[in-house]
Amino acid sequence: MNAVNVLIVDDDAEQSRVLEHLLSEYPTHKEFQVESCAGIADLEARLRRGAIPDIVFMDVVFDAASGSSENGISAVQRLLQQCAGVQVIYVTGHVEYCTRVYRTNHVYFLTKPLQADDLFDALDKAVDNLEKRIARPFGVKVGGRIMRVLPADIEYIESDRRKVRIHLGDQMIEAYESLGGIARKLPDSFVQCHKSFLVNMEKIAEMRGDQIDLLSGATIPISQKRSRPTREAFMDFLKERL
Repeated sequence: MNAVNVLIVDDDAEQSRVLEHLLSEYPTHKEFQVESCAGIADLEARLRRGAIPDIVFMDVVFDAASGSSENGISAVQRLLQQCAGVQVIYVTGHVEYCTRVYRTNHVYFLTKPLQADDLFDALDKAVDNLEKRIARPFGVKVGGRIMRVLPADIEYIESDRRKVRIHLGDQMIEAYESLGGIARKLPDSFVQCHKSFLVNMEKIAEMRGDQIDLLSGATIPISQKRSRPTREAFMDFLKERL
């Protein structure tokens, strides 16, 4: 899958830094885009501005100075349960809440001080859940219809202003979606090779110069900015399949 968006919700800045450091040492080398929220009000504001987290590390008990009397469990119930697919990992020094967290959908309950092995176990589960979810068929709105799309059938996707064109061999679906929104639904066999193109590496025959040749005979561009990360992603993709 593409970069994983992570939100850390903790009013202890030092704890957030420790967690962010441990994320950087996660052995599967996932790319995490990490942001920290100083409390529940900060989380709520970010969600209102359109933040779409994949994983949320949620503290349970917040200091009164953070501006909220709400605990992390009720915040998850109120703010995150409607966020499809978000993986909640509780991180707290208050073990007495280990039963109450089961009132919410969550992946793991971690206790402070954090142990790297426990954190990595939690991440393994969260990332696995995300990858299983995005490998499934998804729907796109086309006019008054909703069409079912299987990621494995996609050759590439191109964006054109507010629309995307999803190329599936001899079929093309045009829908009002953003390229970023579509990318979040796709497994890690896809890479963004250009600001306007996502390609399924399963369908690549060859990369050369500033273009990608697909098995179907189609060609798509590689931008100069994305040339190196695209080639590295393709090499990693091929190594995993040897």
